[in-house]
Amino acid sequence: MKYQFILLLLLINMSACDVFRPASRNTDNLSSPASGTGGKGQSVEFIQGISTEPSNSVGSVSVTERPVNKNKIRNASLPAAGNELYNPLQFKYAILTNSPVEELTNQRLLTFMDQWYGVPYHYGGTNMGGIDCSAFACQLISDVYNLNQLPRISADQYKATRRISKKELREGDLVFFHTMGKGNRVTHVGVYLYNNRFVHASVTGVQISDLGEGYYQHHYVGAGRIVESDKTF
Repeated sequence: MKYQFILLLLLINMSACDVFRPASRNTDNLSSPASGTGGKGQSVEFIQGISTEPSNSVGSVSVTERPVNKNKIRNASLPAAGNELYNPLQFKYAILTNSPVEELTNQRLLTFMDQWYGVPYHYGGTNMGGIDCSAFACQLISDVYNLNQLPRISADQYKATRRISKKELREGDLVFFHTMGKGNRVTHVGVYLYNNRFVHASVTGVQISDLGEGYYQHHYVGAGRIVESDKTF
């Protein structure tokens, strides 16, 4: 009786082994939640031009990146029609000044700004290693408009120019500011562009700013035009 009971237990254990044996993995019918369907040989398409394709080894995938048309990306921001009439600098500074691209016709000015844009500020500096506001104004007026009589210091530049109102401002005029606390003593200068924007060497480097910004509006002293250049600007 004892041996019959032991034999009965062995038979029960042998029949129950499959319950604890892990199920075999069917690798021929892997599917992705993204595709919604499975099946061997199918590829799953993802965003950004990347696809996954099953490889010969079980449970692994290879990644294929599709080539990107760089010219298409580079031209994506340009107008689809008529862009052959304008060059990249016109588009660039039309955006920076929020101005109609067709109004940016002074190529010498655009080229000059692009060469100097971002040059660091340095008090007393006169080159691309570092430049201050009055030296930058002198350099721009000389290189773009061929006028070399502008004094070196911003306060002297203010005295050497004819006073004009904000409504009269046009490309090449000078705009002056005070930056030393109380009083209206001129200590900073920029060159007017268009649409209330001016270019200058600020403490953060050569950049384009808006006369309507709080700081410049509050510290604005006045505008000046070089009398001898009235017909050339």
